[in-house]
Amino acid sequence: MPPSPKQREAIEAPVGPVLVVAGPGAGKTFCLIKRAEYLVRNEGFRPARLCALTFTNKAAEEIASRLTQQFGVAGGEITCGTLHALCLGILREFGEHVGIRRGFGIADEDYQRGVLRRLGVPRKQMYQALVLFGRRRLQDHPLSGRDERIFREYLADLRHRNMLDFDDIIGLTRKLFLEQKHIATTISSRWDYVLVDEFQDLSTAQYEIVKTLGEKHRCVFVVGDDEQSIFSWAGANPKVLQDFESEFAIRQPVLLDRNRRNSRQIIETARRLLSANLTLFEKTIEADREGEYEVTAMSFPDDPTEMQWLVEDMQQDRKQQDRSWGDYAVLYRRHRIGTELEKRLIREGIPCRLARGQALMDDRVISYTVDSLRVMNHPGNPVVLDAFAERVLPAHLLDRARALVPDQDDLLAAMRVYARQQARHDPDTKKAWRFIYHVENLHGLRRTHETLGALVEALLAQRVGRYRNPLEEIADDLTDPAEYPGAKELATEIENTQKTGAPIAIATNTGLGFAIRGMLTAAGHNTKACDTEPSGHEGVVWTHDKMQTPVFGVTLFKALQLLQSKDSDDSLREYVTFDLETTDKDVSDCEIIEIGAARIRNGQVVDQFGSLVRCVKPISPQATNIHGYTNDDLQDAPLFKDIWEKFRMFVGHDVLVAHNAQQFDVPVLKRAATGYEGIDKLVFFDTLPLAKALFRESVKLEHLAERFQVPKGRSHHALDDAITLAHVTEQLRRLRVVRSRKAMLTNALDYLGLALALLPERSKDGDTAVLFETARPYTLGRFTDCIASYQMERETRLPSDAPTVEEVIERLGGRRLMERLRSERSASERYPAAMARLKALIDASHAPTLDESLTQFLER
Repeated sequence: MPPSPKQREAIEAPVGPVLVVAGPGAGKTFCLIKRAEYLVRNEGFRPARLCALTFTNKAAEEIASRLTQQFGVAGGEITCGTLHALCLGILREFGEHVGIRRGFGIADEDYQRGVLRRLGVPRKQMYQALVLFGRRRLQDHPLSGRDERIFREYLADLRHRNMLDFDDIIGLTRKLFLEQKHIATTISSRWDYVLVDEFQDLSTAQYEIVKTLGEKHRCVFVVGDDEQSIFSWAGANPKVLQDFESEFAIRQPVLLDRNRRNSRQIIETARRLLSANLTLFEKTIEADREGEYEVTAMSFPDDPTEMQWLVEDMQQDRKQQDRSWGDYAVLYRRHRIGTELEKRLIREGIPCRLARGQALMDDRVISYTVDSLRVMNHPGNPVVLDAFAERVLPAHLLDRARALVPDQDDLLAAMRVYARQQARHDPDTKKAWRFIYHVENLHGLRRTHETLGALVEALLAQRVGRYRNPLEEIADDLTDPAEYPGAKELATEIENTQKTGAPIAIATNTGLGFAIRGMLTAAGHNTKACDTEPSGHEGVVWTHDKMQTPVFGVTLFKALQLLQSKDSDDSLREYVTFDLETTDKDVSDCEIIEIGAARIRNGQVVDQFGSLVRCVKPISPQATNIHGYTNDDLQDAPLFKDIWEKFRMFVGHDVLVAHNAQQFDVPVLKRAATGYEGIDKLVFFDTLPLAKALFRESVKLEHLAERFQVPKGRSHHALDDAITLAHVTEQLRRLRVVRSRKAMLTNALDYLGLALALLPERSKDGDTAVLFETARPYTLGRFTDCIASYQMERETRLPSDAPTVEEVIERLGGRRLMERLRSERSASERYPAAMARLKALIDASHAPTLDESLTQFLER
């Protein structure tokens, strides 16, 4: 749609400060993007010298996407993001000038509440406290004596842990600009033009930052609506529009008064509602189009009555107007209403899709991953650990454990005490130990992985509460993608094509091509749709004949799994295994009598360390029966203090790997080495959770050695057991890599199911049958759009003889199964959707090193 005269006035305004005041639907963001395009194409500005800011991540991503569409690769040179993101980057670079140490973390709301809990603030008062703290810092709002004390303690805790909250990001950037004028000048000189969207949502402090960025060249383009400010609770002040008008000497703001989104009836209703409000600018919004309906307000005694009316009204309107069900949308205020309405629509036979607006951290898989990575990124931070514990442990278990150890900074110690005091087979005991093993392994995982994707995959190798990776569940019935016929060759073809930058051209004159494109898109690959059989296309061409072979869909899925799992083999390449023998089994005061270790490089034992250790305590008869040592055997052995330095030098910077050691070997070693140099630098990784994820039967070391046919040497002798563990660990790692490949790409299961349903003839090999049974619930389920998208494809592109939607549903199990799947609520249904969102986050956080990727991921 071409710009209106008023929009064109804003877009093509003379270079300099521009204020655009617009009502809803008047094209504010459109004008900002077109203004950027105009500056580059007509005024000679380089994209890299433009800075476009907005208030929310979603809006920033939309602007970045639109600018990339306009400018191609050059669009990526424009600095584009939220003001918080821009300020965060500034503080990463110059934060030391305002007292911030390098490597600081970001305290989100969960972290903030964790600090307040430790300061004794009741849960019900936390939200208000954080609002007051924001006003205190950004608006100089005075606090009462008690609130001021808590605020100072809160801020001191953040600084002690080297953390910043969201208000700090703005407040400290403003402080930096005020106190370090030369830095402010350096930063502002990076851009020749600053464009700001949703200007009415800026606080006074944020406005001062924007003003600093533009006060030298005075080339600032802002768009906003004084009647749309909804963030006053966060300090937003729509009067910044007037401040900008005055301080940048705006002669006349550009008023966008044409609403291009809503009907006349909606605009007139909104005007009547807002007529009592004070306005900063005189503007009268007019609608461009007439609506079919008048706006009406209705009230109902309860939700069920309202839902019944909605269903009946839509059914009646559809009959009268001959519309499709896709022409209707229902908006609601609470997620609960949407869920109940979805069930009612399904019962009435009305096809529907519930739009998922769930926040990222509300998704259990994502929150588990994010919290685990935070613990990894902030070792020793009790607030981060508390937040993770509250996410994964029952409240009663956590409260009991905390009560056992008064020092709140050592939750792991409290959890160990709790786990040892409880009955061994009590479910809470198992949860406590699982928590301990997971947390203790996190730092080892970070040390033994090179990419964020591989690290996250390792985190999710274990089950996450009720969530199950559906492919992990059937892994034993699937062929390793690396061994599946044709998968490697197809993976190479796809990879080579992607390296050239050319898309894979796919014939979409049949439904099968559409499903194949869906699989490739889910895996992040570039494709091009061709209405007819592609010819003369440079690059790879997939014709209908190629794709309709009985095994192509599964071969493609396996090939995509291979490509996605390329990073999975980067773990545990260099490490040291170790084992201990002791005087008895009392973890609190037993003594070490033997220590053994083996250094592994690329799967091979390249060095060994072993020594007996003279002890003071007598060795118990029970211990002698196990390992065979007596006190006489240790008479000439060195004391532990005499061999510690040699052992520490042998370990070096490697991760110490042990098996089922968090309950005994690790705490015994830490206690024995208390006060010795280097004990605090050791990083441990326990292979027990990995073994449990792979096998349902016994995972004792000796049983694993028998399973893998590994020579055990002398069992219960430290060096022999350390060498045995080295070989077992390599086998576990190898199996984990294979299992990982088999379990990749759950987010493409829906389109895999569609592709297999569209085949005229399916292969009867085991993988095809197993994958089809696994995939079809996701193709029919509530967390996919593939059925609806196929219906649109068939209506607009496919020939009339393509299978109908009803035929596809029938091949997948029938409409009754579809309705049951969409009405039931199962946690596992969300797993593929969660993984798709997680993959997008990981891809967006790509950086040269794992540390940089991890930091970017957590900041997003």
